[in-house]
Amino acid sequence: MLRENKGTIVVNKELEIISTDQGYRDYVNESDSKTVFANIHPDDQHLLYEMVEALDTNSTTVVCFRICDRNGKYRWVNAECELSGSDYITIAFQDISNIDGRARAAEQDSLTGLYNKMAITEYVRKECEHNKARNINLVIIDIDNFKQLNDTMGHAYGDKILREVAGIVIEVLGNDGRAGRVGGDEIMLVIENMAEKTDLRIYLKSIRERVESSHIDQNGFPLVTVSMGIGTFPTYVDNFEGLYSLAERMLQRAKSRGKNRYVIYNPDIHGAIIAGELDESLMELSGDKSLDKKKLVLDSLDGLFCTMNEAITSLIKKISVTYCFEQVYVFYKDLGKSFYGYKRTGESSETSTGKVLRIVDNVSEFIYVTEPGFESRFDAYGVLIVDNPDEQLKESRGARRFFTENGITWAFLYKMQSVPYDGFIVFYYTSDNHPKLTDQDINNLTYLCRMMEIAIKIR
Repeated sequence: MLRENKGTIVVNKELEIISTDQGYRDYVNESDSKTVFANIHPDDQHLLYEMVEALDTNSTTVVCFRICDRNGKYRWVNAECELSGSDYITIAFQDISNIDGRARAAEQDSLTGLYNKMAITEYVRKECEHNKARNINLVIIDIDNFKQLNDTMGHAYGDKILREVAGIVIEVLGNDGRAGRVGGDEIMLVIENMAEKTDLRIYLKSIRERVESSHIDQNGFPLVTVSMGIGTFPTYVDNFEGLYSLAERMLQRAKSRGKNRYVIYNPDIHGAIIAGELDESLMELSGDKSLDKKKLVLDSLDGLFCTMNEAITSLIKKISVTYCFEQVYVFYKDLGKSFYGYKRTGESSETSTGKVLRIVDNVSEFIYVTEPGFESRFDAYGVLIVDNPDEQLKESRGARRFFTENGITWAFLYKMQSVPYDGFIVFYYTSDNHPKLTDQDINNLTYLCRMMEIAIKIR
């Protein structure tokens, strides 16, 4: 009998057998067959065709299927398939139908080779229950516009994309974590003992960029991208349910901010977790009396660096109310990274304390900052005031179009340079009757932005 139940087959792209090794001949029921299908379970034969399609764009892939052994029994095998040259495929398989192997087969998603939903979920759940001191990063990956891909290109193409994304995840992750398919196009990734977000981003960035570059249309735009949401245990949550919910919320934010990006939970950016739930409630501030500007600066200095109880999200909302800005955003120059922003709505309500202003989560486009020469407009303090968009931006077509289409009449832009990724903090007025800001107001805003930049860097 075959030692460790292994064997190798070489086939062409029509899945006709070119050669076999002794292990294969000792293992299968029909060793002299000219086609590989003589020994493959009828329900699994389509997986071999899909494997050939997957190898059209990748040099290797993994697939599980059932082979009929010498005793006429179908046994599960795990096969590593490699494209040799342009015509031949080497299929190296191992029987996984022993006691341990049955467990492995039961845990495996047959399409992608990843763990299935039950296996990966139970693994993370047990890690959260028994390793309270162990850092666990849970990543939920979703293929952007996957339904549209299926509808326009067919389900076989969608399956091919799933296998490719799974292959990229497996290669990037290596032995540093586990991955499982938990939904139609949703993958759960577990990376443990990695407390530094910079180290974690290496994996996330590699996955995002490799998927993005895997299929490019004739105009140079990516056809396939992924969005990712990340939560961390036990830093922010103390159980699996909270961890999964947090990662899901961050995935939703990645989707709402344009897709093709990852969002790692940060309480200073995304809000605090209260009683196990992410607090995403709308912020309401009294509109009857303006906040004292000097007190805002001093309180922010204390909150950001002394008591460290001031969240950046809270601060930019306070700035919006104090200076009556309609919109405020913090984002990275690399627009693939996450950003966040708020706008004041026209809605207000009357309470026992008077009129209440409402500020809601909002997104915006910022491609205009990448125009050649745009950054040269900023002064030595990293500040750009746009108080006459038609005149100031007439040489920047993208910026002028953006300001016109969005009705922006005045803007304060601050360029960050000390954060891990260069970025910007911007404040917009979208009405002509906005308050006139004094030189002291501009100085205060510059100082507040500088404090936020430092806080983003050190937190």
